[in-house]
Amino acid sequence: MSKIIIKISLLSLLLITIGGSRAVMATNAVNDAINSAAEAVYIATEQRSLSQAMLKNYVLSGLGVRSRKADKALIQAMADFNQQQQLLDRFITDTQVRQQLAIMAQRWQQVEVHYKQTPSKQHLLALYAANESLLIQADEVLNAMATANLSRVTPMLNFAGQQALLCHRLSALYGMMAWGFRAEAEPSYKQVYSQFSDTLQALESVGENTPLIGHNLKSLQRQLERTQATATASQDTFLPGLVDRSAVNMLKKVDELQAEYLVLARSLDQ
Repeated sequence: MSKIIIKISLLSLLLITIGGSRAVMATNAVNDAINSAAEAVYIATEQRSLSQAMLKNYVLSGLGVRSRKADKALIQAMADFNQQQQLLDRFITDTQVRQQLAIMAQRWQQVEVHYKQTPSKQHLLALYAANESLLIQADEVLNAMATANLSRVTPMLNFAGQQALLCHRLSALYGMMAWGFRAEAEPSYKQVYSQFSDTLQALESVGENTPLIGHNLKSLQRQLERTQATATASQDTFLPGLVDRSAVNMLKKVDELQAEYLVLARSLDQ
């Protein structure tokens, strides 16, 4: 899997204080316009993260793990994805980026059909393959944005956002193994931990990090170790609900980290 990127919508993060409600962020963001290049990068990374959040909730619903909550989260994620596409289409003027966004829209149409259906073990592998293609195209959009040099902080936003996506991906792949697709999901699942560690190291090397960012990176590393210990301790019996809760705790740490990078982005892009 190629480089991975961020999560939920930037615009709301710029409207609330650091550490504010994640639910409020997700609800309010899609109703606003993009006001800066950094916001556009963040919204684009949200597209990639949402692809994994949707897969996770599809799998949890199919497994019957907090299925009502998972169904509701899936519907909201699909709505957010569509709204964010509209935001990017209105803001982006660069020709190369717009071309990649058009391909992204085509891939999404293919995936959306699956997500509108009742979660089914029979159709999971077809969905997974289409979703991986969507993930790859989301990378292409962000690569085009990096080439267009939309924001000075694009690399930092991308690295920080990898963590959020990996939180969702970890839970999704673990859930797939619990649903009987261990052979198909386990190699990528094991990769998640090494990818998480690699991106943490990359973020730790960023010269612009503030002391608070450094503290949050260490805290995130500890939470990653706890999550891996939880999953490893239940190797004989899959516990997707427990692992997902641990991944959600990691995601909260990532929220704090991303909020700090967004504050830094506003100062560096002035």
